[in-house]
Amino acid sequence: MFLNNPFPGAFGLDIGDLSIKLMQMNRHHPIGRPPFFTVETARAAALPPGAIVNGEIQLPEIVRKKILHLLGADNNFPRLKSPWVVANLPEPKTFLKLIEIETPAEELTDDEVIYQAAKHLPFGEDEAYLDWQVIPSAEATDKTTSALIAAAPKTTADSYTRLLEEAGLNPIALEVEAAAIARALITAAKDYGGMARAILDLGGTRSGLIIYDKNTIQFSTSINFSGELVTTALAQGLGIDHATAEKLKISAGARVNKDYPKYLKIIDELIDRLVGEIKQALKFYREHFAGANPITHITMCGGSSRLENLGAILSHALRISAHPGNVWKNVSAAAPPSAKQTADGLELAAVIGLALRAAQNPLRHSL
Repeated sequence: MFLNNPFPGAFGLDIGDLSIKLMQMNRHHPIGRPPFFTVETARAAALPPGAIVNGEIQLPEIVRKKILHLLGADNNFPRLKSPWVVANLPEPKTFLKLIEIETPAEELTDDEVIYQAAKHLPFGEDEAYLDWQVIPSAEATDKTTSALIAAAPKTTADSYTRLLEEAGLNPIALEVEAAAIARALITAAKDYGGMARAILDLGGTRSGLIIYDKNTIQFSTSINFSGELVTTALAQGLGIDHATAEKLKISAGARVNKDYPKYLKIIDELIDRLVGEIKQALKFYREHFAGANPITHITMCGGSSRLENLGAILSHALRISAHPGNVWKNVSAAAPPSAKQTADGLELAAVIGLALRAAQNPLRHSL
């Protein structure tokens, strides 16, 4: 058994539709104090539109060159020597859910889990890679087991594996994006007994909602909202170019803009649809998961969660407090990050979660 990380220098790599982010951490073990992490390397590169679309790699050579750029192959960054990487799989292409299986944990086999998981998967089990782990649960008995299942289509996982290997990397793990985000935003040392949390990830091209209850992820779902969706709606509705719409969105947020009287109406319509989708997801959780605890807080992340006044609007509409989270909370117990670090970090939740796993023994993973 490895006492330390058998993959020295392993790092996290968040591959998105519009950007790639890399983060490498060191784990420290001070005597008499809890372990903590320091960020050794953090890099990002933009991807041209169309290189990756809705999680599908369309232009692999362009993406590969961007990864090599982040690794320092073109000398724009110091060269990263470690080949070991923990990368994410795109949320729209993956499936994550906690299920109950009528088999005791000590008798559970891969075949049994695959058979039971097939009843829930949105794609055929022969077409997917499946990972699972037993989760301690109050609902489980000596005759049943709670298992968290994560699955991705083989075509998607294989394309990401091939991309990484062609960049000279050795992927230790490909992780469902929701698991990485939760690792960054759920306080590691806190007992959430009797409380459920929702994580609302509002990204540039896609968004998702993650439900965390009973000390594990229960399920995740995609949400039809994104920063690009807002910018495009503003450009079309106000008759302005994309760049102007993007600047306007950042400066005005979800507030009245005197120069564009129709601005807030467009924003409100998009937020109303966002609220409706969140309500549907929360209702689904209450009605389809036995013993679901009330969701007492929504933690927001992703670049679009920085839209000014959005948290207050969601809190009022959902009657649940909704605020941007602190993605650095599980990195270090030192002084809390500044307001700017917290705001800037909202786009880094996934890569921080991946880097946290990479800096520990990545084989001892937790979904």
